[in-house]
Amino acid sequence: MKKIWIIHSSDYGNSEKIAKQLAEGLKDIYDVSVDHIKNITPEQVANDEPYGLIAAIRILQFSSDRKVRKFLKNLNESLKKPISKFAYFSTHALKWKKFFIRGIKKTVKKVGCFEEVCPEYLEVRLQGAEGPFREGEEAKVKEYLITLRTFLQ
Repeated sequence: MKKIWIIHSSDYGNSEKIAKQLAEGLKDIYDVSVDHIKNITPEQVANDEPYGLIAAIRILQFSSDRKVRKFLKNLNESLKKPISKFAYFSTHALKWKKFFIRGIKKTVKKVGCFEEVCPEYLEVRLQGAEGPFREGEEAKVKEYLITLRTFLQ
């Protein structure tokens, strides 16, 4: 089975919840590991030589999560070979997303260790900084899972 890592830096459990839902939806065809970036190192992920990586990237203080961006940069330095597939999702309580999209695309391009980046990403809006999800957002996770399964093939 191909290895997929899903990483997050959830403070209130929202990103972690989505990560676990995605893992549950992929585990029938992939060996999936989910963890908080404070519990793992880029070297541990690199040593698994994953086929795919999915990152939860929270929007904090009008910027994409710096801890995850740093993790991705360090991962690039630890890899023996590029990761075939990369996808990401975000959680936030804001109405805009333009700067987030630009920032994460810039980071992914700069890191350069992914052969293919999923052209679609999941954006889940929260009722407040601590959550919960806004009404109707839960259904978006299920839709994104279909996109991921197709992309990861």
